[in-house]
Amino acid sequence: MRNVLLALLVLAALACSEIAIESPQRELAHIQVHEWGVLTWNGDTAVLSSVPHTPAPESEIPGLPSNHEEMLLRAPVLYFNGPAFSGTVTVKTNNGSIFDIYPGVPAQDQSNNRCTWRIDCSYTDIEEYPDFHGIAPGEWNYDLWRDVYAMTVSMSDGWSDKFLYYETAPAAADFLPYRPGMESVCEEYMYVKALVIRRLIDGVHYSHCTLRDVAYGFDLQYADMTPDAIKEVLYDWSIDVINIDEVDALWNTWSSWMLREYIYELGYDESLVIYMIPEELTENLSTISVIPDIPFPVDISRYLLVAIPL
Repeated sequence: MRNVLLALLVLAALACSEIAIESPQRELAHIQVHEWGVLTWNGDTAVLSSVPHTPAPESEIPGLPSNHEEMLLRAPVLYFNGPAFSGTVTVKTNNGSIFDIYPGVPAQDQSNNRCTWRIDCSYTDIEEYPDFHGIAPGEWNYDLWRDVYAMTVSMSDGWSDKFLYYETAPAAADFLPYRPGMESVCEEYMYVKALVIRRLIDGVHYSHCTLRDVAYGFDLQYADMTPDAIKEVLYDWSIDVINIDEVDALWNTWSSWMLREYIYELGYDESLVIYMIPEELTENLSTISVIPDIPFPVDISRYLLVAIPL
């Protein structure tokens, strides 16, 4: 009897060791969805953006209204990693609208506040990217967004690219911890890290501070700004959220706007406040649902910044 018990204990120990060995492999089966975008201010309205502006007015784009020089393209970018899979991706909002997407989908798969893509994700190389000759939303930045390690996203009509893209504007931004003109911030978000960028006569300066410092007008310590200094802060905020090459895609898209061009936008002046939206507040902008045909676990990480007037 004792020998039987010993044998059972040995078998149990072996089973536990096999589970321990297999656990890391099971973790690899998670689908990883990474999103980045920037919430900006268009006068008194917030817009979730990854494209700071349309091309110059002289670059006429077929299909855009005549006042397009006043428009902002509003779009987070979605990347996928993990096991190859087929399934659906749905983005929707109960706060505003989703008003442009890439790639397009049939009419039955979208409404003013929802879009559903049916996709295949794999590590297949893309031989030729779609060519829309300037009529796809945000196309002038696509090459920046393709220089990221991510799966190829394909659709049944032959379209393939490295990302999905949508544009949205919230109807209300009162969920944000700090907005232009606020003179206080709730205790829960008081120590959210922030950047303040200022353009002065002697150049551009920045301060690495908190929302408490900004809201209560504390004396901010400024240093001469360099692109590397700002990138290091953005890298720091991205730890355990998205990858460095994805932060690079954001920075390469937004750097000229953050360093200079924001002062030409409606509602902005000489100073800019940037901070990361706390994860629990991101669904006030939009929600993302990924349903694979094979039930892999799905992890969604959202790196959404606010870049608003001080």
